[in-house]
Amino acid sequence: MDYLIRGKFLFTQQSSYGADGIISDGAVYVSGSEIVEIGRFRDLKSVYPTASIVGSPRFWVMPGLVNAHQHGKGLTQFQLGGLDEPLEISRVRTTPTAKAPAYLDALYGALRMIEAGVTCCLHYNSSRSAAQYRQDVEERMRAYQDAGMRVSFALDIRNRNHFVYGDNEFFASLPSPLKEQTRERYSIARTVGPEEYFAIVQQLDGTMRDGSHDRLKLFLAPAGPQWCSEDLLRALHREADTRNLGMQIHLLETKYQRAYFQRTCGKSAVQWLDDLEFLTPQLSLAHGVWVSRDDIGLIARRGSAVVHNPSSNLRLKSGIAPVTLLHEAKVPLALGLDSSTINDDSDMFQEMRLCANLQRMPGIGKQPIAAKAIFDMATRGGAHALGWDNSCGTLEPGKRADLILLDARRLMQPYLSSNHHPIDTLLYRAKASDVDTVMIDGEILYRGKKHQRPAARRAARELAGLVQPPGTTAADPLEAALFPHVLSYYQEWDDEDLTPYHQINAAE
Repeated sequence: MDYLIRGKFLFTQQSSYGADGIISDGAVYVSGSEIVEIGRFRDLKSVYPTASIVGSPRFWVMPGLVNAHQHGKGLTQFQLGGLDEPLEISRVRTTPTAKAPAYLDALYGALRMIEAGVTCCLHYNSSRSAAQYRQDVEERMRAYQDAGMRVSFALDIRNRNHFVYGDNEFFASLPSPLKEQTRERYSIARTVGPEEYFAIVQQLDGTMRDGSHDRLKLFLAPAGPQWCSEDLLRALHREADTRNLGMQIHLLETKYQRAYFQRTCGKSAVQWLDDLEFLTPQLSLAHGVWVSRDDIGLIARRGSAVVHNPSSNLRLKSGIAPVTLLHEAKVPLALGLDSSTINDDSDMFQEMRLCANLQRMPGIGKQPIAAKAIFDMATRGGAHALGWDNSCGTLEPGKRADLILLDARRLMQPYLSSNHHPIDTLLYRAKASDVDTVMIDGEILYRGKKHQRPAARRAARELAGLVQPPGTTAADPLEAALFPHVLSYYQEWDDEDLTPYHQINAAE
């Protein structure tokens, strides 16, 4: 199918089309899955008179948004019964919640992203049960294929500190018999082991190379340096090099993770990873809230990308990442929703806006990050971090036709000054609800705010009927007994000098 995608503004993200990459009354000619030509609508219309026209001057056309860090939940943790708690606490105190089938939950999550204009994401796959891991992977991958999304599917693995940072030290501090009960339950990992993990990687990598998964890319996902041993990280690095796979790792999301490495290694987690030669351009680092200036310089020299998750960082009390300093150091940057946004939705426009405003530091001389740079994080930067540079993130000939159309009427009504730059308008006013049409790989998946694939239209209805409500059993007695010990364990670290970059309304 051949299309002419038309809009009042065409955001190409390419300087070859002007300083800001914007074409007024522009169009994209799409043939099959590929962008063939970009230019003024009237010029392309005369060259391709038989192409089906999608859009009008009512719409703004832009690259599909890239959610570079997502845990793949369709139903959010709040919907399932949980409340926001710091990461370290949420790993210890489980709340009875509802459960959704892996396939339908992932499918619903993908559809919510498509509705919000997200055409590509990283799915960070994890499973509470080692026995369920392989099946969860297969079902969730099938869900993304049925939804039609472009995805870097990242396989989580961890092999230490399954309970707290420093399991052995913590277990040894417990009174008997609590010590023995805890060791018995938590010393053995409940997640997939390295041998099975690498077997799954080998199988999936072989399957994906047959050409039938052109919207799916395999990633490796070591959970974080505090959760992975040196030997495991070295093995993952070798596997990634051998198979030419990208990797993403959680890094310094919380101050406790920073404290753990200072206590155990006498160096930062970033320095520790660099000593293993783990920091490469093929690696992206999720969060990076507690990186130091030295860390930032090292990341910049090694070429690793940082994926910023402002909503999640606020909701889990992790802090505010030093994105301004990362940007000034020319660290490649991307944005992620992390399945935990301020509005409990999939709105990447809101995430851009939050990212921009959290970095508006007090002081007349403090310059904010430009709107175009934030827009880059949500498009081109995300494509780079997820290994899709040659396919998406910009609108240019030769790339895949991943694009969205915004109905711009709400953005400009009842009045909008003509002095405002269109990118500023996107950052200040656009919402996921403005997305009207979504095309991925040349296929229109969402048009007139309606999903086009039959599986998509059934998903929400089926999910509502299959979610299992939480049980009525009492809280786990062992978890209840351990909780005060965990609080005491981490509270000792609160007194350490871990100066943040932001002192909000400081008294001194």
